[in-house]
Amino acid sequence: MTENSGSARSGETGRARPVSTAALTFGRALRQRRQARGLALRELQKLAYVDKSLISRVERGLTPPSAEFAEACDRALGAGGALIVLAEAARAEPYVHLPPPPDHFVGRAEHLALLDEKVFTEAAKVVFVAGPPGVGKTALVLNWANRRQEEFDCVLWSDLRGYAAGSPAQPADILDDLLRCVGVRPDRVPAEEHMRLALLRGLLRGQRTLVVLDNALDSHQVRPVLPGTPDTTVLITSRRRLSGLVVGTGAVQVSLEPLQDLEAARLMADLIGDERAAGDPEGVGSLVRLCAALPLAVNIAAERVATHPHQSVGDLARELVAEGRRLELLAVDDDAVGVRAAFSWSYRALEADTARMFRLLGLHPGPRFTAGAAAALAGLPEHDARRLLDKLVQAHLVQQVGARYYRFHDLLRVYAAGEAAAARWREERQAAVSRLTHWYLYAANAASWTLTPARDHHIDLGPAPEGVEPLRFATFDEAYIWCTSEMPSITGVARLALDHGLYEVGWRLPVELFDYHLLGRPWQTWISSHEVAIESAEAGGDLGGLAWSAINLAEAHRRRGDLDRARDLFGRAVELSEEIGENPSLGWALVGLGNIAHEREDYAEAVRLAGQSVEVNTRIGYRLGEATARVHLGRAYRDLGERDQALDHGLRAFEAYAKDADQHGMGFALVPLARTCHRFGDLEQALEYCEQALTAYRNCGDVWGQADALDERGCALAARGQADEAMAVWRDALQLVMDLDDRKASVLRGRLEGAV
Repeated sequence: MTENSGSARSGETGRARPVSTAALTFGRALRQRRQARGLALRELQKLAYVDKSLISRVERGLTPPSAEFAEACDRALGAGGALIVLAEAARAEPYVHLPPPPDHFVGRAEHLALLDEKVFTEAAKVVFVAGPPGVGKTALVLNWANRRQEEFDCVLWSDLRGYAAGSPAQPADILDDLLRCVGVRPDRVPAEEHMRLALLRGLLRGQRTLVVLDNALDSHQVRPVLPGTPDTTVLITSRRRLSGLVVGTGAVQVSLEPLQDLEAARLMADLIGDERAAGDPEGVGSLVRLCAALPLAVNIAAERVATHPHQSVGDLARELVAEGRRLELLAVDDDAVGVRAAFSWSYRALEADTARMFRLLGLHPGPRFTAGAAAALAGLPEHDARRLLDKLVQAHLVQQVGARYYRFHDLLRVYAAGEAAAARWREERQAAVSRLTHWYLYAANAASWTLTPARDHHIDLGPAPEGVEPLRFATFDEAYIWCTSEMPSITGVARLALDHGLYEVGWRLPVELFDYHLLGRPWQTWISSHEVAIESAEAGGDLGGLAWSAINLAEAHRRRGDLDRARDLFGRAVELSEEIGENPSLGWALVGLGNIAHEREDYAEAVRLAGQSVEVNTRIGYRLGEATARVHLGRAYRDLGERDQALDHGLRAFEAYAKDADQHGMGFALVPLARTCHRFGDLEQALEYCEQALTAYRNCGDVWGQADALDERGCALAARGQADEAMAVWRDALQLVMDLDDRKASVLRGRLEGAV
């Protein structure tokens, strides 16, 4: 929840303009590049062959750019693909940028002026606002940033979750947030942290940018995500003094203390009405003092007063005093007993169903939650859950973020979780955790079916448990967006299942998301969630779950280059699968070991292992596993110099994928076939396979696959003596992966340098 301190009374005019959209971001970038080249609208029209009135509308964010428009302008302005990336986001669902300021805000005039001075007069590049929890740090920063955002070309925001439930945001997560704010599509976000930072720097260069990093844990969390571009200002909130940033970056601190009693009383009057506050100034003063003049607590207490118009403020203050004494008798280890009393006082006044929703939400392990997740926790239809969430938002106990998400202030989350953990709610708590974790499992399963409908490894989970309304996804994009949005919660949900003895859910949830992991490459969640999956399968004594978890985790390590760790995990999966008996996991584990042998250039061993995988999958009738193993067997034969065997296995794999209309599988089989044809001199066939692979990968949105197909096409063209055409194709491939995959980008740069 935002640390609320309300609308300023300092003479500022109106509310800030609406948050930027990806279309506005594209428009600004286009205008800046056009002006940097010294081009009028008419001159860009001639260079790009697009109408100048359309350019004007796009620059103002009134019309989203088409793919053709973006490509034409990118080429004309020499933008190197940056405009194409931003245009993809402008045509997609807008991503939340800077949250709006709080509705009630008083005082802090000197702090607002100090921020103006630090940012605009002293030109400080890193400024942090430090103060105790609930003091209004976020409210101050959001108020200032919303009022000053016209001074910047771009404003980005990320919640670092320094003191929220679960783990604080990792640098990779923060950079993902910032890149999506800039407008980068989820599937174009690089896998590696340093590449994300490099892409962010490239997109921000030349723009006057404000980056707001809310709720930082410490300097170590923040330092890896600082863009460091000349025109970028970073504004941070934290409970701590970020000494490491002061020393390392010259950051300056703005300290925030609780409001003065008069300011807090004025905030109370704003919330309950001037007339009522004036009628009982002593009662207002008592409430303010009990809340330690912290804006968060004052907001909550004031809402309780406002909803009891027939009681005097003094009587309500005496109730809060009694609540504080009750907590003291319970030996609450908290210096600000009055603040906790305000929480408790408000919670205990809620209607039973609303109070139940509040405490159950404290069980959710993620940084934010949807109404669907809340409905699962409470075992209610989603429309009823929304009604209760609206009541909690009104009571300042939960904050709505954008159209679909909600979140807690971290102090309130701790309070809600503490209430949910009470012994008397044990059965309610267990049932809620079961519903929530199953809701995520069924959603992940539905997403997996939608992302790769032709695959035969999907399972039918059967009817959902009572109280769980499973999500359904109509399109690939819907499923992909849900997976991307929920990644920050997945490891926490798996851990929640493990901690409550729901061992099968704990391992199956990460495993169900494997198809998304292959497409989106969310390395941190891929690895951390499968580590929990292994713990959960071990705790439940589930050998099959343990094998699948080990295979998926091994594949993540293999793709990241940690072959020793991958080999150990694949080897463990082979042992487990052999103990279970022949099943699909054995085939995958064998082919994984074969891939490691191949990468170590032990092609005979790769043939042996991939061949075993083909045999296992054929015997058990597992088509996807057989086709995948044949792809790897074919490429191993190719590198052994066995042309006929390589082509035979490659073509049989392609035919199996094509029979199921599996676009990703078709592309996956075609590129190795092209390489085999190239190696044995059939360049025409190699080029044809490359074109087919490129089409298949485009159909399923796999950027890495497209780059691989283009890479091989360039190699075939170079072998035909068409050096210029080859270089153009390699440049296209490099453009696709230069910010996504260091290893592939390095290969492509080497080809370009060698061709010069």
